[in-house]
Amino acid sequence: MRRPPRFDNITGPHCNPRYHYHGGLNPSSVSIANGKVSMGYFTNWGIYEPNFQPQDIIASTLTHIIYAFSDFNATSGAVMLTGTYADQEKRYPMDTMDEPGNNLYGEMKQLYLLKRSNRSLKTLLSVGGWTYSQDGHFNFITDPEARTTFIATAITLLEDNGFDGIDIDFEYPASAEQGNGLASLLSELRSALDAHATYKGDMTPYLVTAAVGAGPEGYDYLDIPRMNSALSFINLMAYGYAGPWSDVSDDQANVYGGTVSGFSTDKTLTHYLEHGASPSKISMGVPLYGRAFTNTTGIRQPFNGTGPGSFEEGVWDYRDLPRPGSTVTEDRYNISSYCYDGSTHTLVSYDTPSIVAKKAAYMKKKGLAGAMFWDLSDDKTGPDSLVATVTKGLGRLDSTRNHLRYPGSKWDNMRNEMRGFPVNTTAPMPTPTA
Repeated sequence: MRRPPRFDNITGPHCNPRYHYHGGLNPSSVSIANGKVSMGYFTNWGIYEPNFQPQDIIASTLTHIIYAFSDFNATSGAVMLTGTYADQEKRYPMDTMDEPGNNLYGEMKQLYLLKRSNRSLKTLLSVGGWTYSQDGHFNFITDPEARTTFIATAITLLEDNGFDGIDIDFEYPASAEQGNGLASLLSELRSALDAHATYKGDMTPYLVTAAVGAGPEGYDYLDIPRMNSALSFINLMAYGYAGPWSDVSDDQANVYGGTVSGFSTDKTLTHYLEHGASPSKISMGVPLYGRAFTNTTGIRQPFNGTGPGSFEEGVWDYRDLPRPGSTVTEDRYNISSYCYDGSTHTLVSYDTPSIVAKKAAYMKKKGLAGAMFWDLSDDKTGPDSLVATVTKGLGRLDSTRNHLRYPGSKWDNMRNEMRGFPVNTTAPMPTPTA
């Protein structure tokens, strides 16, 4: 999961750590979820292209929103924001220019207001992503002192901006030492967040999640048992199996099969389960985008190029699919689909509503926690929404309550719980049915 290069220069200041806690509540004593989870990544650059605002989120189809991405100092580990205008400054309707005090605005305020109106909706701050995992950026992870700084600054951002947890997206550990460092970071973060809840007198646990990859590159160096113990949920990136790096056009998110690419979700899931992951903690990734292959005669055939995309070459948002003039093919055995235009010789591998309905059934059959989506801005609305289709297939959703109280925030309006805005004091259970 990546931040487009054209947004890489939008950076924010380092965060000064204010929290150094040890010990805390035991998360095993508190239910993390009482139904299936539906987790959607919301990107902070999406307000520019494709103009996807927090108000566009369909909260009734989600249990968790993961806000992507924050960065960090590769040496010290200090976590920082990557777009302070979008994150904390942008004015939205109902925001005033003359409100007294030092106040939070931007997307983070809007997500908090969304939580106030939907008490079973939780938000997490995601740190990392593909772009911020390159060139040794995560090397700090083997340094205990840098991990301490990372955790303290991450918790400061959580408390300042009203999040319910932290998501770590390291793509990917390249050695056993890094894998051990990641497991240590997650365990230490788990302990620190439990202590943070205890310090606040809050019996609702804060969440720790991690995005993990499919295939040996993604999981070879992971200490899965230690990660499983520390994590609330494991977000399996069950996509990206084929693309411009492939030898032939192929499925990018097939559940079964993968005889050419070597990848399938079922094969990947089996690896994680056999190496210590709990199925009830795994949320299975569903791509809301498609991968294109040009100059090809069909699926699993040679290709030359990827052609244009919605905003990135060779990558089409689901809302722009199928492409005009193309024919859709669904492989109900391997649980995959694609569209192909014989006149332009272009194939796009993506998921249709029928295919994600089968994926939802697979998640339930395997006893998984639920689904994860990358990313929300790419979905359609109405009956063709992939998020809504999966949510309906999952059935009863998690309705555990979110956090609204952040007395340690540096923002006046966050400490004041955004009083003056509507609030829903109940935690209604989302009601989609299978």
